[in-house]
Amino acid sequence: MKKIIVLLLIVVSSLNVLGQSFVGRHKLTIKKEMKENHKDFYFSKEIMGKSSFIKFEDFDGYRTYLFVLNDDGYCKYQMLMCDYSLLKTTIAQLNQNYEYKQSLTWYDYVSGKENFVIKIKKEEWYFSVITKKLEEKD
Repeated sequence: MKKIIVLLLIVVSSLNVLGQSFVGRHKLTIKKEMKENHKDFYFSKEIMGKSSFIKFEDFDGYRTYLFVLNDDGYCKYQMLMCDYSLLKTTIAQLNQNYEYKQSLTWYDYVSGKENFVIKIKKEEWYFSVITKKLEEKD
């Protein structure tokens, strides 16, 4: 029973993060907003170089958030990596809030000034929810 409650709390908090796009925001803004509004995540590390990103992890080890940065420290895209136990609920939440296209891809036309594409990519041990700006080719 305790595991079910913990998983439900994780799912609810991850859905809150899914609804917020940090794409286009500066790394200092991301760090501040994650610290203030997503207390279930902690800052893990920052890597600057050829592949720059900032990394947040949840305290239970089910989710990792990567914000991939450009040379000026602005988020190019964000990636939420999750345990497969969260897949079904994540897909349901994406279906509820965004326009489903095909092949585990959704469009977000209502977040604000810009449109976003959200894709789920399945890996062997985890899946990723990738959010980036919607380009003409998407």
